[in-house]
Amino acid sequence: IQWCRMICWHSCYQWEALLLCWSFQASWYHDTAEFVCDNFVQVWQEHLQWKYPNTDTICILCDGGGYNACSHHIVKQSLMKLASTIGVNIIMLHYPPYCSKYNPIEHCMFDPISRSWSGAPLLSIENARVWAEATTTSKGLSIVATVNQRTYDTKRPIEESYELEKSWRIVFDDELPKWNYLIGYS
Repeated sequence: IQWCRMICWHSCYQWEALLLCWSFQASWYHDTAEFVCDNFVQVWQEHLQWKYPNTDTICILCDGGGYNACSHHIVKQSLMKLASTIGVNIIMLHYPPYCSKYNPIEHCMFDPISRSWSGAPLLSIENARVWAEATTTSKGLSIVATVNQRTYDTKRPIEESYELEKSWRIVFDDELPKWNYLIGYS
């Protein structure tokens, strides 16, 4: 895996001069892999592709359970569409299930947002968005928040194209193939 010209999508830390970012996204209905990928496309098109025009690989770090579990084929299907849409390879690195305490976003972002929301009248999702965007820290954290109003279906079927393409578009890591893999964009 070529690690040059790569950006990582994860919380607010900087890691070896690579951009690490996170976007607070809210939806009206369900957190799904499609929801995550749609929001990533939005952030990519509005911010990241202009800041990093020569990027050919993105590394996404995420929890290993829930809607984005590493064992779910629908996640890989959505990520294949994401890679094709933005035209870059994606390296997926999943934390093991029940290890979210090791995820830096738990400490970096959720604590400051919780403090901003503490005592605030969160009467609507728009109000929650405004309070989240008001969050800052002394280390320079700032939040870009949007509200995604699209409705996402759950229990989507696996498409035939996924079954045909997965063998040549997904390359599993030798050491931890269940949790780490590369998805090619073409």
